[in-house]
Amino acid sequence: MNGAMGEALSRVLDPAALDACDKPRGRHVIEVPRGWAGAVIEVVIPARVACARCDGGGCDGCGRRGGHRVPGDPTARLVRVRLPSEMEGGVMLRILRPFGEDGVGIAQLHLEARAGAAASTGVTWCEAAVPEEESRIERAERAEPRVAASLFGARKAAAYATIAVALAALVAFAVGR
Repeated sequence: MNGAMGEALSRVLDPAALDACDKPRGRHVIEVPRGWAGAVIEVVIPARVACARCDGGGCDGCGRRGGHRVPGDPTARLVRVRLPSEMEGGVMLRILRPFGEDGVGIAQLHLEARAGAAASTGVTWCEAAVPEEESRIERAERAEPRVAASLFGARKAAAYATIAVALAALVAFAVGR
């Protein structure tokens, strides 16, 4: 892979390329109960977030304001993510174009999740974690081996489709620059 496609893909997969992005980057910190590790959550991002580059101190990336505005009502600022199954010490999730492809708002959202006693305001539990010791495929395999194979094939096809859509979006973004 070389040319525009390789360059676009490197901006997504290479942390150094992501760090070199000159577009606005916001940072938001949340707390979730320890039992939510691995679960899917929804987070309403505030209308103003700290700048991920300077952590609110003011830099060229945020125009010396220390933060960025996130346009839209709370439903437009909703982000849905799956937490990692291990959250000891907290995790930072980097979300590219969290509010769509149109370039409105911020290009990256650094969502820092820490284990706490209760969920932060604006954080909602949506879907339980799949226990690591028994995935959907393993459960299906116990019930019917052929079903497991079809689930694996469907999951693989969905993964390929997601990658294809992401690559197409990256190429369009790279060509538009």
